[in-house]
Amino acid sequence: RVPFIGLTATPYRGTSETETVRLVNRFDGRRLDGFDDDPYGTLQDMGVLARVEHRLLAGSDISLTADELATLQQTTRLPAAVLERLGEDKSRNQKILESILGLPDHFTVLLFAASVNHAELMAGLLSIEGMPSRAISARTDRGARQHYIEQFRQGEVRVLTNYGVLTEGFDAPAVSAVYVARPTFSPNLYQQMIGRGLRGPLNGGKELCLIVNVEDNLAAYGESLAFEAFNHLWSND
Repeated sequence: RVPFIGLTATPYRGTSETETVRLVNRFDGRRLDGFDDDPYGTLQDMGVLARVEHRLLAGSDISLTADELATLQQTTRLPAAVLERLGEDKSRNQKILESILGLPDHFTVLLFAASVNHAELMAGLLSIEGMPSRAISARTDRGARQHYIEQFRQGEVRVLTNYGVLTEGFDAPAVSAVYVARPTFSPNLYQQMIGRGLRGPLNGGKELCLIVNVEDNLAAYGESLAFEAFNHLWSND
């Protein structure tokens, strides 16, 4: 007698198809997508989602200790110490810095950093180079956070770097570019990050968004970065 309807903006669960199927089966397998086999392409054609220009930046060759590898295998997350080392990699940071500085003057950028310290470092380096930037994290004062976000919306701040706080509940539809410099294996988390820039013109966003993934070498540990599952977003462009 009572309809049971579930709505989600992030149609992934965990890192495996098993959890996604379990979610769908909770509703007796009755998915009401309303699209063909390519919902992303359909939404892009409609202007609901932005089209994507995709670029890769070479990252780091990551070395893990036995304990760090065990943590990765158990949690499918890189330990905090590894993320801190990534954030301190001068060569990696220089590539990110040069890429952002080379963007058109009207671009606004969201950078998902590897750690809080990395977010603050990149904001500082960009500001020194004359590109107004601010770092946001869980330890940023709430008032300051809102002020920085408003400056970003108004174009007074060109780059917002962050760690762990702008993956959801953040509304700045005119984002020009999203840089993912935080290695993640979770399709759900990755989709939330790039989703900050995927609003199309019908959603108050843009026709085209630049997505830049920093490709760190994790092949030796048998893990694939989540962005590799999203080729459908940009493979047709």
